[in-house]
Amino acid sequence: MSRSRRRSTSLLATALAAVTLAAAGCSAARDGGAVATRAAGRATAPALRPPAAAVRNASDPTGWTLPLMAYQPTKEQRRMLVAAEQTLVRSCMKGFGLVWTPPADLPVVGPRNDMDWRYGIHDATLAATRGFQPEAAQVARYEEAMRTADRAPRLTPDTEVVLGGSDLPPDALAAAGREVRAGSFHGRKIPEGGCFGQARHRLGTATYGSTPLASELSGRSFPEATADPAVKAVFGRWSACMKAKGFRYADPVALFDDARFGRRPHPVTGLETSTALADIRCRGSVRVAETWHAAETRLQQGYIQADRTRLEAERRSLDTAVRNARAVLATGS
Repeated sequence: MSRSRRRSTSLLATALAAVTLAAAGCSAARDGGAVATRAAGRATAPALRPPAAAVRNASDPTGWTLPLMAYQPTKEQRRMLVAAEQTLVRSCMKGFGLVWTPPADLPVVGPRNDMDWRYGIHDATLAATRGFQPEAAQVARYEEAMRTADRAPRLTPDTEVVLGGSDLPPDALAAAGREVRAGSFHGRKIPEGGCFGQARHRLGTATYGSTPLASELSGRSFPEATADPAVKAVFGRWSACMKAKGFRYADPVALFDDARFGRRPHPVTGLETSTALADIRCRGSVRVAETWHAAETRLQQGYIQADRTRLEAERRSLDTAVRNARAVLATGS
């Protein structure tokens, strides 16, 4: 697995963060079938023009920004798009004589937004008891919500196809009745992509506003910033600080990849808490997060200069989808 991909799947906290940030969209589509896989996108900040660089306070990075956030939906915009899609899907299903209720949103767990833990954890009080893991109560609420969702009645195969259309996996289509497989339900034609497809066509987005190029570049800038000379230098100072405390890691990415502290829930150990506290102190003492963020900001500014035309076209499409969503919510249909 490449260095840029490993970071997104290492720490339990990071993995849970990704689940949580997508929860609004995923729960909107999560119906017991493959329709859920169509949800995508990340929540970030709004304006068309790149925001000015935020004052970097490593003790609370939730207010930090990155230039590409200007081309992606805010959390509020994404929630609006999800709510509008749900409204349209519910209306479409009603036309087929079916009642569809979207699942409840999953509880928040881990970081508060995309920037909170982007460059590592920073809450020493939490780290002293949980190491690199989110609060135990948050994890428990999340797991209970997942169990509750799993206990919910499954949709019938026919209903799944009405929701998701003919682009569902072959096994889901094969389980449906003959009429539904032929594209109709109770004599009424199923729209292309099902009720979800129809709703997304009406809104003008299949990904809750996530802009493909901006999302791709945002994912690319994080690992690429590690090659910045200033970042490499600060990583060296962090490594020396950690070594002095008895922990040997070449850089913070190597710590992110330490399988002992990530990937799945596990009992908290003294080694984990001591490593987490040392990491927080060393990163704070040499300003790892601030330096990394500055390098990533420069990279993203370069990306924008190189691809401004495509990025602004994506942003205009997003703005159109948000306007469409607002109109749907205003009228209820």
